[in-house]
Amino acid sequence: MNFQHLRYFLMVAEELNITRAAERLYISQQSLSNHIGNLERELDVKLFTRSPKLSLTYAGGLLVDTATQILDLHSQYLSKVGDINKQYMGVLRVGISHTCGLALLPEILPKFRAEFPQVEFSLYEGNSNQLEDELSHGRADLIICFQPIIMEGVTTVPLTEQQLVMVVPKNFTDRLFGSQAEELRTQFSQGADIRAFEQLPFVLIKRGNRTRSIVDQYFSRYFFKPQLILETENTVTTLAMAQAGIGVTICPELFLRAIPAPNPGSAGVDLFPLTDPSMFSKLVVGYREGRYLSHFGQRFVEMAQETLRK
Repeated sequence: MNFQHLRYFLMVAEELNITRAAERLYISQQSLSNHIGNLERELDVKLFTRSPKLSLTYAGGLLVDTATQILDLHSQYLSKVGDINKQYMGVLRVGISHTCGLALLPEILPKFRAEFPQVEFSLYEGNSNQLEDELSHGRADLIICFQPIIMEGVTTVPLTEQQLVMVVPKNFTDRLFGSQAEELRTQFSQGADIRAFEQLPFVLIKRGNRTRSIVDQYFSRYFFKPQLILETENTVTTLAMAQAGIGVTICPELFLRAIPAPNPGSAGVDLFPLTDPSMFSKLVVGYREGRYLSHFGQRFVEMAQETLRK
């Protein structure tokens, strides 16, 4: 049994589909089936049942946890040895949301690659719950997300405190407030009264997202019921919809870095912060307590802090 066998096994266990697993591993289905068959013969146990569809046996389920721990310990060992020798070789596995990654990584990654050219950077994108799952199973070395982190046993490093901002198409503001639009733009630039926008259509991230939970709590406190015309998994989509004049959205100010460029003829958007103290979210790095974080992992965290201090 070798590390490659374990990695291939975990991919099949995750996908429960040989075709998809082989595609993700960039090997043939036959080669992947051979690896799994060799592992089963070596362990003298069936890891999968193959009918009516692929599923883990009891022994296979046990191996998922064991293989994850083995590969995680192996990764930590390589990081320690690399730090001792100052070779800084290995893999840094980072979990982050799509929009947060779009806002941060284009600035951080070139610096990281320049300082650690021999370190492979592995990226996992998902919502907060998915990121915590990757961290808990040892598939991510660190995650970047908004608090609170529900998972226990996580060390957090603060990156920045983010204010939530209402993104309103300018033509909505003009139509809603008429001759008073410019006066209210100035007033709301210091903090908006969301109740003034009750008649406007909203485009929001789907429920289950941590930012959406904060927004929904805010709505409840102000007895505000938005006219919701679209929900999506992607914050960039909500920003594009606001830019196109389709609806109002709300997002952390950091995500405004990902706002699409306006189309020709677009009137643009107004940015109105929501100044209620509950609308401030803390962006943090999280990694598991007691787990070795490599020197290059620590430097990645420092680079994120430096980027967000600008």
